[in-house]
Amino acid sequence: NTIHNHLGGRPPVCDLQREMDLASLIQGANVESLIGSAHDLSDGGLAQALAECVVRFGIGARVWLNEICERDAVDATNALFSESTGRVLVSVPREDDVKFLGLCEAREFPVLRIGVTDGSGADARLEIQDQFTVSVADIREASNATLPKYFG
Repeated sequence: NTIHNHLGGRPPVCDLQREMDLASLIQGANVESLIGSAHDLSDGGLAQALAECVVRFGIGARVWLNEICERDAVDATNALFSESTGRVLVSVPREDDVKFLGLCEAREFPVLRIGVTDGSGADARLEIQDQFTVSVADIREASNATLPKYFG
């Protein structure tokens, strides 16, 4: 919808019980030491969460969007930047992948494996397959330079 010359519309419906159930799922997986990290997708979507995670941990990632796009009937832009609630980016050690998937399925939460961590140090890159690749160092530099650029 276009209203008053801006793109707008209704925000996604927030299901508070489902949000609590998701928090319980993440907390339970954490107690069982099944997750390495978790980041919500509510501010900037998947793209922002990925950028923040690779910078924080200094580890690259290779991500593919095709399953998200097919399952949710969205394009790559929506897959990367949707800020809908109730979604979490979780890193899971390879040896705990099956346990984590089972936990999600048992609690009836949809889950997709969308990528892997890959590389560290100067070689660390964030690759969104068929979209772009950027070094973690470049993401860090852009992030750290923004406020000083505008506020000295």
